[in-house]
Amino acid sequence: MGVLSAIQVLDLSWGISGPVTGMLLADHGARVTRIESPSGDPWRSSGYRVWNRGKRSAVLDLKEEADHARFLALAGTADVVIESFSPGTTQRLGIDYATLSELNPRLIYCSITGYGSEGPDAGRPGIDALVAARTGQQWEVRGVTGGTIGRLSGTEGIMPGLEPPPGCWVGPDREGPLFSGVPWTSMATAYIATVGVNAALRARGLTGRGQRVNASLLHGILATTIAGWQQAEKPDTPYFQTWINDPRAPKGFFRAADGRWTHHWVPLPEFILNAAANGMQATPEVASPKDATMRVTPMAEDMVILHAYQDQLAEAVARYPAEQWVELAGRVGVPVQTVRSPEEALLDPLLLADGCVVEVDDLEFGPIRQVGRVVELARHPQPVPGPAQPPGADTEEVRAEADALLTGGTREEPGSGSAAARQPALEAPLAGVTVLDLGLAVAGPFGTQVLAELGARVIKVNTLRDRFWFTNHIAMCCNRDKESIALDLKDPEGMAVLRRLVAQADVVQHNMRYEAAERLGVDYASLRAINPALVYCHTLGHEQGPRQAHPGNDQTGAALAGTTWLDGGLDQDGRPIWSCTSLGDTGNGFLSALGIIQALYDRDRTGEGQFVRTSILYAHLLNASTAWVARDGGAVGERQRPDAEQYGWHALYRLYRTADGSWLCLAAVTQRDWAALGRAVERPDLTEDPRFNTPQARSVHDAELVAQLTEVFAGRTAREWFAVLDGHAVPCEISDPDYVLRLFADPEAHRRKAVSAFRHRVVGEMSMAGLYFDLSDTPGVIQGPPAWPGQNSRAILGELGYSDAEIEKLIESRVVDDASR
Repeated sequence: MGVLSAIQVLDLSWGISGPVTGMLLADHGARVTRIESPSGDPWRSSGYRVWNRGKRSAVLDLKEEADHARFLALAGTADVVIESFSPGTTQRLGIDYATLSELNPRLIYCSITGYGSEGPDAGRPGIDALVAARTGQQWEVRGVTGGTIGRLSGTEGIMPGLEPPPGCWVGPDREGPLFSGVPWTSMATAYIATVGVNAALRARGLTGRGQRVNASLLHGILATTIAGWQQAEKPDTPYFQTWINDPRAPKGFFRAADGRWTHHWVPLPEFILNAAANGMQATPEVASPKDATMRVTPMAEDMVILHAYQDQLAEAVARYPAEQWVELAGRVGVPVQTVRSPEEALLDPLLLADGCVVEVDDLEFGPIRQVGRVVELARHPQPVPGPAQPPGADTEEVRAEADALLTGGTREEPGSGSAAARQPALEAPLAGVTVLDLGLAVAGPFGTQVLAELGARVIKVNTLRDRFWFTNHIAMCCNRDKESIALDLKDPEGMAVLRRLVAQADVVQHNMRYEAAERLGVDYASLRAINPALVYCHTLGHEQGPRQAHPGNDQTGAALAGTTWLDGGLDQDGRPIWSCTSLGDTGNGFLSALGIIQALYDRDRTGEGQFVRTSILYAHLLNASTAWVARDGGAVGERQRPDAEQYGWHALYRLYRTADGSWLCLAAVTQRDWAALGRAVERPDLTEDPRFNTPQARSVHDAELVAQLTEVFAGRTAREWFAVLDGHAVPCEISDPDYVLRLFADPEAHRRKAVSAFRHRVVGEMSMAGLYFDLSDTPGVIQGPPAWPGQNSRAILGELGYSDAEIEKLIESRVVDDASR
């Protein structure tokens, strides 16, 4: 049985974030019923064949009295409602949180909006590309020259005046924002909504109360810009800024002899040049990152090294096929993978064997491959899901259930059966939970930062060498709200400290290679012997299997799963791009937090701990889940196929340059929008043209429509077009690179905790993204600035029972590092 097998969900959402949230609940056993509108869903897409799997589908007219009463009856006994109406719509329909919580005080009500229910942007369209445009996220896809940290902090940024040589610029050779091939904003919001709902379910098991969970695409924007959107009093502190978010820095993409693109992250010149020179043999000169005499670090100045080597590395990689590069890199221990399409990923037998890709018996196409299990709970193996149902397939069954409730039938109290004692109040969903973070880089630490934001006490177990890494903005974006103890775990006395910590902890999470964890003695079996109720989460780079031995990171996961392919427009022969708004490391972090919360929810009821597993690759497969493919590779989903220049997905969901050089983002996705657009631009001939008058015709003649609209929008400024289109209710926004400057300076954004501010011991006063989670009864919390290695070592040792003399001895012998003074 799934961990959520007792949970009933009503899914009224549309688009991407809500359907994905409902899918992730259904995957873990929840009974999800999709409530469809009689007028249909204009956002129905290829992804719906994936995202609506395992759900029932019922058509109810909520404006009609009988169906409205049926919905209220169902909501009165449901555990979760998911809705993505624009603010105010649920009130008009009589299905708002206040109404439903009065009927069912234990209800978890998840609202997904564009910018939240209040604030200056609350009324703007909550459409992925439009939110990405309005907030300027489209400018962050390949990064901003000099970095947004510099802009926010009032400096020129890194390496001012440096001009990249030809071939080094990231993405298409044009100026301006990029339209992502992956709907990063919506996917981030889906992660946030899913974690929020599960956190609220866990809290309800303790308090007996439901609550509202607000997730917005603006939250998703903040989750995809965590490394770049930071402000610091001393931004020029050595090692703080990096070249990662600068488009002048080439990101390690090289085309191999067979024409396939490979991603080397971070490029290791010594490996590439010596491998090519030595005939792709694993000789001592073919170095791994550990053995190389020269490594490219993320520090800003090393951008010059990337420029100096770019042509040599490209020529070397072009001498041998991609498969040879990947095979040799795996043997040596260098992170390299081939850039694949989402369909190629889904047809990979290794992913099918792992379970992160599954075959679902689709009602129309037969067995199709799609993303599979992305969170593995040892006590609750995930079965193969059922197929997505046609709209309304279960209407009669659902109406009959509602009618039975209306005539006096009952069902068990929502979510009843918890063995935990009910508490009168809970400050945050994970208040009282202690987490040990043994993670590295981003993927592990970001997941525990999510837990900290939900109220957990997170103790970061640092090494004695971590201060250099913790000086930079990447480490800071995923280590907020934590305490830190710095230990030498290779010293028996250091391991003795860790064992005391484990004995008192609820959760241990890490992303080191599992073989390394076993050698160190921090594997699940070893720690469970100390604490049998422990929830233990291990996150991988890739899938379980032969590739597990290869070094993995966000970039290699993106290459393998197909998100790099989508973002680069490779269907149209574009250039691959790893987006700075990627959700590989951070998506994996959200998944690990989700799995840990579900394991705690399970432990609250059973007393049993368990092993949890997630991976960066799993996250990227989910990020690319608009794709599906038949088992034989024949039929494929009608997913997005962005153009090579990354202007957009099609003529009506796209960026256009206007007369003043600014950019307008258009999202005229319905037939009504198309008709309004024709009126707004005073071109009725376009809407009447047989090439463009239906969605099917426009798809065939997309390039011709792009040419027509490109000419139209070049005739006025972006502000002029925005006023005209907005006045005709055509969904659009100006792509605004300055939104972030206003957001960080807005006191109201700080009050709403969209932005958090604190003092950091290295860079002084700083601001970064605030809370992702808005829960009405058990809100998220900001606990403090990014941790500094060893800042809490003395206090934590004292809590563990060490005397002052013992603490001094551990510090003097360099078993423990102390930065508390």
